[in-house]
Amino acid sequence: MYKTDEELEATARGFLRKLGLEHQVRPDMMTIISKLKHLDRSFKYRRARDAEMPDAEAQWSSNDTEIRMRESVFAAMQRGEARARMTVSHELSHYLLKHEGQLNRSQVKSAAEVSVRRIVNQESEARRLAPRILAPEHLVPEGASIEDIMTSFGLSHEAAAIRKDEIEGIRRRRRGEKRPLPQSIIDFLKEAKRRGHAVRTDLGDDDQ
Repeated sequence: MYKTDEELEATARGFLRKLGLEHQVRPDMMTIISKLKHLDRSFKYRRARDAEMPDAEAQWSSNDTEIRMRESVFAAMQRGEARARMTVSHELSHYLLKHEGQLNRSQVKSAAEVSVRRIVNQESEARRLAPRILAPEHLVPEGASIEDIMTSFGLSHEAAAIRKDEIEGIRRRRRGEKRPLPQSIIDFLKEAKRRGHAVRTDLGDDDQ
């Protein structure tokens, strides 16, 4: 069943609350893993030589309740590198969402991931939840820039830009506001209006 942005925000916030990290900006991933292991004794993580995982940076196995990650990913996570943080958060998302099977964040998608609807949906859902664990909406200040989100929460530029757009959308819906039109569309409509065409859209100007 498709989860809304608001539902995923609640899932991420609830998870952080259980770990005692609800109001902590940018906790390191090892702290999250350690606290989760203490909270859920069945949860495990394991480091593997990179050669043992040629097709995946990290992997979640529901049968073993275990996240397995390349040694290089673990080291990068410990250094606080954005990609590694997101990779581990992605696998944690599979755990939180109770996804079944052996799932991974890989650089090249397998044929199974492309063809099996369930796996595709689970990967999509985990991709949406992962950045919410790292940069939950309630901790992102109003008006934060992409660079602010990158610096404060340890995200890549691409992830921070997507996160900014998601958060602005959530806050607009909360306030009952409509999504603003792109400037290119506003300019086009203003020109049409100037030429005498009837334009009913509110362009935020005083032109008659």
